[in-house]
Amino acid sequence: MSTLGERIRYVREEVLGLNQADFADKLGFSRVATISDYEKDKRSPDIVVLRKIASIGGVTLEWMMTGSGKVSLYEPDSPALLSEGGVPVYTGSFAEVKVYDISSAGGPKDFPGGEPIDSAIIPRRDYEKGPVAIRVRGESMSPNILDGATVGVCVRDRRLVSGDLYAIWLNFEGVTIKRVFVYPDRIVLKPDNPTFPETAIYNADLSEEFILGKVVWVYQRY
Repeated sequence: MSTLGERIRYVREEVLGLNQADFADKLGFSRVATISDYEKDKRSPDIVVLRKIASIGGVTLEWMMTGSGKVSLYEPDSPALLSEGGVPVYTGSFAEVKVYDISSAGGPKDFPGGEPIDSAIIPRRDYEKGPVAIRVRGESMSPNILDGATVGVCVRDRRLVSGDLYAIWLNFEGVTIKRVFVYPDRIVLKPDNPTFPETAIYNADLSEEFILGKVVWVYQRY
């Protein structure tokens, strides 16, 4: 069976793909040596830290603590594939997606731009559909997309289908998520929250870079 240190190193290296400094930063540690001590089994994290490691790594707390049981939070019915040392073999079922803040995402030519603010482990099928992830801010799309939700955008799909969700670039607002309705002479952007106004953009004012991509998945907590 693997040691706790080996399981922590597995989450850091194989699941998250982080070096010790970045992993320490994600956990809120000021000392990188703490991670090294954990992985060498020189010291053990408390339950609060173990829960955080399990959460950001998408693994079960039971496996994190004991090395037994199901490994992945996302495939609860799938048995773990273990190496001889008891460390799970990464099967490629998941992928890490970088998450960008919608308020700091770049313009159409460098979307998403800026630096990622977070990362998430998601099923590979979702990653392949939408490899660009944006953190939503505001309540304009609630109750369907809440403030703080992460949405996946397929930048390869810019074909407009009336009623679908898209990442939009507006000169006066930047990147926004809206439901798009297509009319012969205009495009109407409608928020799902009825307390927010809709926006009409006439064909003469549309640019080729207006549509950044189609929203293909949403992860959020209610």
